[in-house]
Amino acid sequence: MKTFNLSVSKLAHLLLPLVGLVGLTANAAEAPPPPATVEAYLCNYNAGKARADLNSATTFYKQQAAKAGITIPPSYLWTRNKGTSQFGLIWFTAHENLAAFAAFADASAASSEMAAVGTRYDSVVTCQANLAAVMQVSARNVTPGGPTTINSYACNFRPGASMDSMGDLRAHIKSVNDARGDSAPIGVYQLNPATAGPETPDVVVFAVHQNMAAWAANVAFLNGDPDGQALVRHFTAILDCNMSLWDGEQVITPST
Repeated sequence: MKTFNLSVSKLAHLLLPLVGLVGLTANAAEAPPPPATVEAYLCNYNAGKARADLNSATTFYKQQAAKAGITIPPSYLWTRNKGTSQFGLIWFTAHENLAAFAAFADASAASSEMAAVGTRYDSVVTCQANLAAVMQVSARNVTPGGPTTINSYACNFRPGASMDSMGDLRAHIKSVNDARGDSAPIGVYQLNPATAGPETPDVVVFAVHQNMAAWAANVAFLNGDPDGQALVRHFTAILDCNMSLWDGEQVITPST
């Protein structure tokens, strides 16, 4: 099984935001609908660096963007809680579509104010970068209003399955979650990597929960309810996955 090791060239300063799926997240329910594009930065802190240093770099990022007249898209940070991922944090920046990403990247590259942002982040974290398309599978009409719990599945297709198999699975997930109402995850999303290497998964699926207790309740439903069990059988019949748990939060909104 492959982990979510997205071995692609390091980008200067954009952050899926220094996250996509993803999730991409804390307020993943606000992730744009398809065909949204996310930049994902899969990172570890450099020696001697910690969250306070990342916060300082992010403040600098926002200051420089304001000077340049550039609006930073919604950005989300996932911090690993449990799981097999070799990365301790993921930064996502969500764009309405690929053209919006390209316009933002070009404006940032042309700005003298933004030139120092990448160097500032590089002093804090070492990252691998990826670009992906994100699809909303199911969502409740609710805003988390704070940190969330995300469970992500980095998956490869089993023999005989392919991306064509995902349509029926997405419909199955949506049907079950719509019927569950307020007990369903806040949102479920599918990330399709656009930049890939030998360790890149075929697809990433992640769910956003209000907190760890809500995630645990969702696991209980999937294991104990007939509808949940049928969904798990469908999922595992086509996907071979590694699961990780993350603490999610939105770190940049367009108004900040």
